[in-house]
Amino acid sequence: MPLADLVRYFNMRLRQTPVWSNEDGLEFENGRVCAHFKGRVFSTLFQPQVNRRDQIVCHEAFLHEIAPEGQGLPAQMIFRQVCDHELLQLDRLAHALHALNFVLQRGKHDGFLALNVSPHSLPAFQDDIIASIASNFGLSAEKIIFEFSDDGFAPVARLAGTIARYRAKGYQVAIDNFGRYSWDLERLRALAPDIVKLDQCLIGRAGHLNLARRVLLELSAEIRNVGMLVVSQCIENAQQLQVARESSANWFQGYLIARPNPVCQSFVCRKPCQARTNA
Repeated sequence: MPLADLVRYFNMRLRQTPVWSNEDGLEFENGRVCAHFKGRVFSTLFQPQVNRRDQIVCHEAFLHEIAPEGQGLPAQMIFRQVCDHELLQLDRLAHALHALNFVLQRGKHDGFLALNVSPHSLPAFQDDIIASIASNFGLSAEKIIFEFSDDGFAPVARLAGTIARYRAKGYQVAIDNFGRYSWDLERLRALAPDIVKLDQCLIGRAGHLNLARRVLLELSAEIRNVGMLVVSQCIENAQQLQVARESSANWFQGYLIARPNPVCQSFVCRKPCQARTNA
């Protein structure tokens, strides 16, 4: 199905729910897809993740507001400003937006697409839009990573059940920001994700890298022993990257590696990691 027809099909599906107006939905123009929602316009930014050989293996998609004046809001703020009953619809719209913009650039990359899932979307497993994109553009389910945050306190069965349903469909699943609230490895085993993304608090700041190194070395080893891939994210300087590499993390993400960009990158250019002089 041509992309323009697929966009019209998605808009028809989305507008079947009372939350949507005729102005909400997707728009294909000038080789890109944008999303309209409650009078606001959004696009996609992609931030690459690299493996230990500095090869790009994944792009995480972020919702970016196209603001008529000044800078648009970060994705986290966008979702905080949306009413609870609209969160699921915005989540579905964002996933369709990101997946379409990803497949439009398939010639420039051959990696994974990572999509964040709002906690409010957990009870409603709906992958019909993503499945339609995958079937029409050859984006296999195993190339899509759905990222879930876990506060470490909610009953584990609910999130574990959601993760199991996504994995049963062939998707990859990541737990995002692990270590922010809890380092409970038994809970992590019960959730059974494919990937664990370590929270930025674990990478350390200037003056605290010795502690970060000890924590990351032990935690990464434990997670990998369970059979899960480890991503060290929020890497902003060469010292943090060195600590992350020493921890044997599999993938790396952060501003040092590459900032979010509308275009998926086929390679990254950055200065080589400098030897750390202070801890």
